[in-house]
Amino acid sequence: MSKKVQIWSRTISGHTHHLEVTGEIVRRFVWTVDGEEVLTRKTSDDRARLESKEHGSLLVIHSGLGTPRRATYFEPGEDLAGMAGIGGTDLTPEPESRAAAYERRVIDHPKRYALIETLGGAAGVVGGIVAAMVVAWIIARISLPDIDLPLPNLPDLPDLPLPDLPSIPWPSIPWPDLPNVQVPEWVKWVANHLKYVWPVVLAFVLAQGEIKRRRKHAEASAAQAEASGTSAETSRPLAEKAADDASADASDASADASDASTDGGDASAEPGQRRGL
Repeated sequence: MSKKVQIWSRTISGHTHHLEVTGEIVRRFVWTVDGEEVLTRKTSDDRARLESKEHGSLLVIHSGLGTPRRATYFEPGEDLAGMAGIGGTDLTPEPESRAAAYERRVIDHPKRYALIETLGGAAGVVGGIVAAMVVAWIIARISLPDIDLPLPNLPDLPDLPLPDLPSIPWPSIPWPDLPNVQVPEWVKWVANHLKYVWPVVLAFVLAQGEIKRRRKHAEASAAQAEASGTSAETSRPLAEKAADDASADASDASADASDASTDGGDASAEPGQRRGL
């Protein structure tokens, strides 16, 4: 299979969904249900949405470098979950594909995956800070020429007389003395650096959700494979028993035929004895 082709498939509620994605930057998505094509779409979006009024929708996710991640199916009534990217049922990637290898890495090394995603969020924050510092450093060292622009002389506006408004005696409300609450220093630090901490926390939370999703999909796939294997093992003894019964019936029939031929020989021998042979 070419690296530029990724295939997902799964049977959900009695319908077999098959998705084929071709391309690296501009990708071509072909979605079929029970062998019938539902839609075909081309897009470069890393979070492509394929929507069908009759069959629901698919959310296909790729990384920023174009690596396939997962394809998730949503029922027609799961519109809100589909928009949020949660819930749904993941399709099974083709064995030995890049999406299958990625899923296996997440399941086998969950701590490493969570650490990589969290460090990626931290790198994004640090990269933004460094980029802002570099831009500020460059601007500070660029000498811009002074440009005198001729501005027109505007006339002075006349003073408008304002009426004297009566003073309103507002009642004084006795407020109770609130206790002096000291906020811990770490809370102050988090509040001051929340815009830097939040992306890192969000990356960690999303990584944990992805690990749970992958484990759930792996357990469902294993249960489905085990159920298929059990049904195959159950049907095999029944077939063998039917074959044994058929062979036993054939043996009984051949035995009856031999008995009948023996009886015929005995019957022919009796007239000969009566004739004195």
